[in-house]
Amino acid sequence: MTINRGEQSTFQNRFGEVSDRRLVYFWKKGWFSGKQRVDIPMKQVVSVSHTTDRKIFVGLFYIFSGLCLLVFLVGIIPLILGVFMLWGSPAVIVRNAGGEAMPSVGYPWEKEEAQEFAVAVRKQLFRD
Repeated sequence: MTINRGEQSTFQNRFGEVSDRRLVYFWKKGWFSGKQRVDIPMKQVVSVSHTTDRKIFVGLFYIFSGLCLLVFLVGIIPLILGVFMLWGSPAVIVRNAGGEAMPSVGYPWEKEEAQEFAVAVRKQLFRD
């Protein structure tokens, strides 16, 4: 990602980049969807939150159906999907001054990166 002159980058990972003047964020990032790059001036960022979305009943259904179909060796796919749904997907939600919430969902193993990105945005928002 490119940063303009006079702008200092403070943090960068898969979810985006934080600088002293703006936030480069990958909006609509999901498991099977593409991502859209959005540049937001830090003055327009109101809040950021980090959550983990777990789909317990859907995950249990996939695990149960995967165990039933495991005899046919086709059950490994719903079994793996069920484990991922129970594991949970990290989501970073950035809210701008217009009240628009822009979520970015990562894979279950990207939880720490999502949390680090949210902390970096908070540090820029609430610096002295």
